[in-house]
Amino acid sequence: MAKLHVVYFGSNDVPVNLIKPILDEIGAEMTIRRPTNDAEVIEMGRDADGIIMHGSVPFTKEIISQLKRCKVVCRTGVGVDRMDLAAAEEYGIKICNAAGCNSIEVSEQAMGLLIAISRKLMRMNQYVRDGKWRRHTAELHAYRGRVYRIQGRTMGIVGLGHVGKQVAPRAQGMRLNVQTYDPYLDPKVAEGMGVKMVSFDELVKTSDFVSLHAPLTKQTRKMFGAAQFKAMKKTAYLINCARGGLIDTDALYDALVAGELAGAALDVTDPEPLPADHELLTLPNAFVTPHVAGSIGAEVVRLSELAVQEVERYARGEAPMYAVRQDDIERIA
Repeated sequence: MAKLHVVYFGSNDVPVNLIKPILDEIGAEMTIRRPTNDAEVIEMGRDADGIIMHGSVPFTKEIISQLKRCKVVCRTGVGVDRMDLAAAEEYGIKICNAAGCNSIEVSEQAMGLLIAISRKLMRMNQYVRDGKWRRHTAELHAYRGRVYRIQGRTMGIVGLGHVGKQVAPRAQGMRLNVQTYDPYLDPKVAEGMGVKMVSFDELVKTSDFVSLHAPLTKQTRKMFGAAQFKAMKKTAYLINCARGGLIDTDALYDALVAGELAGAALDVTDPEPLPADHELLTLPNAFVTPHVAGSIGAEVVRLSELAVQEVERYARGEAPMYAVRQDDIERIA
């Protein structure tokens, strides 16, 4: 019987020493490949029985239809918005992700962005770097802008899933009042966490901080646009560590310029990456990091380990632990 062939797609430093012993146990071999376009994904994955995908490798219906041997595809991350889940089901391919693996890292980034944007930390850092040090002066306060105490304010979490469940207690630890919009969540879960469940409109209108932790679907794409920004408090901040497509970028820029909200802190953007000359990057009340919330050295290794373990389960005829289907992703969680 021919060995199971696993192809690892990605530009990262692959933790071969971790993955190889797992594959050896099931008599599988691994090839590392780095496609740069759809045609290369097809060509490089044609002989794969299983694929591990790191980064933003696409997985469209056209690609799926030509991978005749492939039966399992495992993401070394959570997002599957670049993968055609319906086509995967049609062609009998199991799609798996690493749900929850880096939820702590992402929640820490969300809270870090909240503090950084609301306390104007980068602006104050630049003030010092520009050779200025004038405490308690009108000049400093004008440059910094209005700053409010975080404690006692309200955080609205959109999606109380793996990451949202990590954000909530951290926000509560800062003495924020936490509420959530998640139409698929069991109310008992929120109640047990001391989190108030509200409608989407109420969350938008009453939150001082809005933190997005929803998947990107047809239903959630651009769920924050011009209407939502007009409804938000003028002192509110928007934080996104989920997917850039949840926000209408042009509408966000207009809202920030118009003062319809105080600021936005984004680890993900649409488009991604943002062009260096993008108008959003000219605004002092926009804070952008390069999609790094879930990426730290140890977790990249762990994500790869989880992915290869899913391949191992497939090879042993076992059900995957983190299978994702189209029905699963058509919700906010």
